[in-house]
Amino acid sequence: MHILLGEKHNRIIAMSSNCQEGEKLLKKGVAAVFFTPKTRFITKFYITNFRLIIKNQKQQYIKLSYEHIHEIYVENERYLCIRCNTPMRFFNGKEEYVRIFMHGLKRKEGGGLTLLDDSKWPKYWKKFINIQINQYQSEIARKKHQMQEEEEDLFLIEGVVRSKEGLDQFEIVKTRERLNLWFDDFYYENCMLYATNNRLIIKIKSGDFVIVPYSVIYTFQTDKDYKITINFSFPQVVEGFDNEISKMSIKRIPKDGEDYPAKIQERWIEEWNEFFKKVTSQFQEHKGAVSRDEMLEMLIEMKHSPTKYTLSTYAKQGWDRACGLALERFGYDSADLFIYMNFVLKEYEEMKTRSMAEPDPARQEAYRGSEMAYSSILAYINHHTKAR
Repeated sequence: MHILLGEKHNRIIAMSSNCQEGEKLLKKGVAAVFFTPKTRFITKFYITNFRLIIKNQKQQYIKLSYEHIHEIYVENERYLCIRCNTPMRFFNGKEEYVRIFMHGLKRKEGGGLTLLDDSKWPKYWKKFINIQINQYQSEIARKKHQMQEEEEDLFLIEGVVRSKEGLDQFEIVKTRERLNLWFDDFYYENCMLYATNNRLIIKIKSGDFVIVPYSVIYTFQTDKDYKITINFSFPQVVEGFDNEISKMSIKRIPKDGEDYPAKIQERWIEEWNEFFKKVTSQFQEHKGAVSRDEMLEMLIEMKHSPTKYTLSTYAKQGWDRACGLALERFGYDSADLFIYMNFVLKEYEEMKTRSMAEPDPARQEAYRGSEMAYSSILAYINHHTKAR
């Protein structure tokens, strides 16, 4: 186990692995790497301040960022086991796995390599890699906190304004519609509303526009008379209005001779609610971990994911079973996301093993459906949880 410092070694790893800016090679070693007991790869591995890089004799790489590692432990006092947050394909394999096993190697007399039977080897590398993971996650958390403070300052500067200019020359319009509109109790009839990538633009009349940035939208809901009301995050002082404005409402203008007007009205509300949910989600505060409410909402929605409806009948049943079990278990473990991920990872691996060993095609499909559902849940958690 040699400490590798210096420009020469960093150039070597940079050339072979697309080194990131600021990445430094800290140590390297050799190991037998395997995902199933049948196949082992003789590899070199490199530990940097950002990730673990494993290279086999076919010049194939595993580049594992520390944010994708769930835990590291020693198994049977012989192997170092790295458990990932989500199922992944390693080297050029077709199967997905969540565990990487590493066994130390040593040179034999007369040449060649043999397994190193020393319990100190996996313990040493477990401790060393865990130190790098903790340092990496601390730095990510620090940067996130810094960005949140900058964003909060920026958002407070933005507000609703009156302008003589409407759309910019190169602004992308997502949707536009003629609507009846209210700012608190100020009513404007038959206004054109433009929804762009970062703001709403309301054309009151020629050369008179009200601009509403999405970042100022706090909540939105539908009233009994089919109005969608948008509440602002703080009262807005806008030129031309006597009082501060706290909310804005929009209502669809029905067309003459419409068939099924109630259905059209409901669909209109659903589409605008979905749009507002999408454009405001980027301004939600994230503290480095998905919140309990977000997680619960995702688990409920996962049962009706579009992916499910591309599966076979038996796979759909497996998907539903996995979603139901995941939702039930979340009720017990919602206070500790790490423990909950342990459960989902274990279920994923259990379904994968069963699907490979099951002779009955129908049951095999059901297990695969469960496996896919658990994989989707893990992918969601990992996407929203970068620093734990």
